[in-house]
Amino acid sequence: MKLGRLVAAVAAASVVLTACSSTADQGSTGGSTPEGGAGSATSDAGGPTTSAGETATGGTEGGTAAPASDAILKEVLSQDTPTLLPMDSNAADNISVLDVVYDGLVRYDPKTTKPYNYVAEDITNKDNTVWTIKIKDGLKFQNGEAVDAAAFARAWNYAAYGPNAMQNNYFFERIAGYDDMQGEWDEEDGKVTVSKEPTAKELSGLKIVDPLTLQVTLTAPFSGFATMLGYTGFFPIAKACLDDIPACAVKPIGNGPFKIDEWDQGQKLVASKWDGYTLNETPNYAGIEWTEYKGKSSWPDFQAGDIDVSSPPPAQWASANADPDLSSRKVTGPGAALTYIGFPLYLGAPFNNLEFRKAISMAIDRKTIIDKILPGQAVAADSWVVPDGVPGGVAGTCEWCKFDPAAAKAALAKAGGWPAGKKLTIHLGMDETTVQYFKAIGDSIQLNLGIPYQLDPSPDFFKRRAAREFTGIMRSNWFPDYPLNENYLSGPYGSNDPKVGNTSLGYYNQKFTDAIKAGDAAPTLDEAVKKYQDAEKILAADFPSAPISFSQNVAFYSERLSNVVLDPFSGAVKLRLLTINE
Repeated sequence: MKLGRLVAAVAAASVVLTACSSTADQGSTGGSTPEGGAGSATSDAGGPTTSAGETATGGTEGGTAAPASDAILKEVLSQDTPTLLPMDSNAADNISVLDVVYDGLVRYDPKTTKPYNYVAEDITNKDNTVWTIKIKDGLKFQNGEAVDAAAFARAWNYAAYGPNAMQNNYFFERIAGYDDMQGEWDEEDGKVTVSKEPTAKELSGLKIVDPLTLQVTLTAPFSGFATMLGYTGFFPIAKACLDDIPACAVKPIGNGPFKIDEWDQGQKLVASKWDGYTLNETPNYAGIEWTEYKGKSSWPDFQAGDIDVSSPPPAQWASANADPDLSSRKVTGPGAALTYIGFPLYLGAPFNNLEFRKAISMAIDRKTIIDKILPGQAVAADSWVVPDGVPGGVAGTCEWCKFDPAAAKAALAKAGGWPAGKKLTIHLGMDETTVQYFKAIGDSIQLNLGIPYQLDPSPDFFKRRAAREFTGIMRSNWFPDYPLNENYLSGPYGSNDPKVGNTSLGYYNQKFTDAIKAGDAAPTLDEAVKKYQDAEKILAADFPSAPISFSQNVAFYSERLSNVVLDPFSGAVKLRLLTINE
């Protein structure tokens, strides 16, 4: 079977983002670019800003600071992290690690979310279709290889080749030649079986003009292309890495300020500062040690002083915020991770009945549940795109996200009710907070509709979802990979297969597809945003999923840290910005 659009799983901090995610679905960073047309697509203007909004200067992303040369940051991996291969990493934890191990063509300002050139010297385009990327001279990988046009071309070609089964494969579908690289294949337990070989092994739309110039030709205009280029899946790869993919997945050869020293998978990941790093966004500490918790709370270890950044589980949230010492070391910010309920439309009745889907959504008392389980860590969602967080995000696009038990009961009756004696299964990942959150959601559905339920927390959530093994509704999560409302829409809901629909839900609507394509073809980013808003309206009418909450980013940090800034999308700590004061 040819795999279509793979939905990136993303886990968010407290309801932990397990993909672009802890038990989640997709995503990454945000911002905006100037309008399309010829000229520079992104700008170096000012570079990143600190949490106070000041332009970072000196040797670090957050400005100069008294060095703590021997200090080791003690961090957390909250989910099961299977790989550190950039083209195969789409979860929050992988992305957070790779953000300091690799440098991309652009980076995103943590305050404004706007992209700025980093490895790229310049990015220009002609009619939003042919893009020319100039790469800074003299940059190296940690093994001494050059970071050049070939490094990006080899990485993108490997990711785009279907039988390589990379999670970020679909990000390259806009580039000419992508379809010829897919063929027909299937993957089970990490083994790929190819039934029809692809007709090409390289993207015809990639051309190495000279050692430091890469030309990219898209199949159709897309004014937002430059905004994508800071995402993990577009990172370069050393040739030595490509020659030994299994080794590189465990110990990558990066081009960023930190290099991986060792990884005891499932236990601990250790990195140290790379002495050969020449760009200026590097922290003042010597290394990072991540402890893997795989869904368990890191709060006890934080309280014991063994971890530098954490958030309390729901039962300890109130006491943590009431503690003057702890609350003085708390950082908060708006988030962009959307938690939603996905309906398996591919199963047919009752999930393919709009009235049933409306009933489930209106039966959920979002605000009360959030106040009880995630106080200060989420807000009730009534849209599919975070309002004001990315271009095109507006509140109120979800008509049936309002808590209305009477309307919910009426919609369920119109749908034909729920089979007597049958339980509604709610599928989710293993994260402790997520289980509590969705138990409360299940309780709300049962109380207001009389539908009994059972939770199905699974360590193989993403594998089972991709295989369409679910028999009920599913907890899903998304944070954007780049700053455009299109990313909330085409990623989790897009499909080129009217019969099968998108992978997770089986959703397909030609009008939705056409609206996305109209946005892609718009001559300017502003015009594109409006077309994507039209696509969200179509999605809202079809209602293949029910938005539940947007994250609010929260973290507590140890006494030795300062300048702790949270990624506006994933909620992860921006490791290049924080300072260790020792």
